Amino acid sequence: MKIIIVSPPFGENILENKIVSSLDEVKMSEGLPIAPPVLEYLAGLTLKYHPDIEIELIDANREGFKPEEIKTDVVCFTVLTPQSKWVYENADIIRQMGKKVILGGMHVTVLPDEGKEHADSIVIGEAESVWDEVLKDAKNNNLKPFYKGERLSLENLPKPAKGLLKNKYRMGSFFTARGCPFKCTFCCVHKFFGGTVRHRPINEVVEEIVGSPYNSFWNVDDNVWGAGIDRSIELYIELYRELSKSAKGKTWFGSGDLLTIQHKRGDELLRWAKKSGLVYVMVGWETDNERSLDEYNARNKQGKNRRDAIKKIKDHGIDVMLFIMVGGRQDTPDDYKRLLDLCDELDVLPHPMMTTPFPGTDLYDMYKPYLIPEMGWEFYNGNRAVFLHDDPRMSVKNREAALQWLRAEVFTWDRILKRLWSLSFKGFPKTHLTSAIIQLSMGRAFREIRHENPYAK
Repeated sequence: MKIIIVSPPFGENILENKIVSSLDEVKMSEGLPIAPPVLEYLAGLTLKYHPDIEIELIDANREGFKPEEIKTDVVCFTVLTPQSKWVYENADIIRQMGKKVILGGMHVTVLPDEGKEHADSIVIGEAESVWDEVLKDAKNNNLKPFYKGERLSLENLPKPAKGLLKNKYRMGSFFTARGCPFKCTFCCVHKFFGGTVRHRPINEVVEEIVGSPYNSFWNVDDNVWGAGIDRSIELYIELYRELSKSAKGKTWFGSGDLLTIQHKRGDELLRWAKKSGLVYVMVGWETDNERSLDEYNARNKQGKNRRDAIKKIKDHGIDVMLFIMVGGRQDTPDDYKRLLDLCDELDVLPHPMMTTPFPGTDLYDMYKPYLIPEMGWEFYNGNRAVFLHDDPRMSVKNREAALQWLRAEVFTWDRILKRLWSLSFKGFPKTHLTSAIIQLSMGRAFREIRHENPYAK
């Protein structure tokens, strides 16, 4: 039997000009091409149980995908909300050709009945506990409508399969834990992976990184030090030691909270994180609007002094990007300029996204009365205002224009150079080089779609 596993494109050109919606889209395109984690991992999981199965991996972000040319028995897609329209349309064509389609991922886990209208089978939740059964049933042409994965321990997981991707990538990925104790209303990670953090064995994580052909990595953990400060320090020490033995200078980056940095061992954590190769971290600032911070239930992961926490990270030679949401129902027109001033003050790069109430989150339930019905899932991509705001100044058009203004304004040449100059020489040259690549790639994309600020006085 042959299966094809597809990583869908991040989004469609739903505006007049192409929109780059996130760092994910930049890093997977011309700027920082990262091997799609789901492809290599699912391939490794498949080979663990059924080494006789022929596997083809397709990254639809970097190569053409024509469903009518598919030659296989089974096609598997992983689905995030803004990708669902593209997946469903292609899945329908494939099924009309008599092929089987399996869908998995967060979107169809939250909306399995919706996904089942376009697939022969839906994998709900984590795949490890059911993937063997799914493949056996596929071989016997007896797929069940739904498979519900259980949350297992993370020991003895398969290594990502290398050498199956058609394109060349400069960066790989790894994960060290699943689950999140925070219950932010805009996020469903704690619902998908659980509210208790499960750890991968440190030796298995380190062995995977050291033995990987990649020299740079994206840590896809929801929180790179969310597994606990003691455990994180232990991991970083072991990774540093093993990389030192092999003389392999590897680097990595990912996302983290600010609360952990304010722990009494925060400096120790950052020192070992830097030694282990961490050069860049995207931290969840979420919002600078106090009412929005409460609405998002995100205050408990900020700590008492998040400004000092950011300075501490930078002082250790690690650059910082702020993940920020704008345009929420508690936000005001003043928030856009205030966020720009904040980033100028801290000399950090913001990653502003439109507040988006994804299905399955508490925020979706809160915003449901205000959602715009004609805006399908493809608009839930971090660019578009998919809900109404009570303030007439915060119209859909104004919020979208202000977001694009903010994104472009962040990447003026003087701001890029000022941020690079502010970096500690403890991180030279790797941190500086990584930061320059990210800023130049994102800046080029965002400056092309610049809008005037509708709230300029």
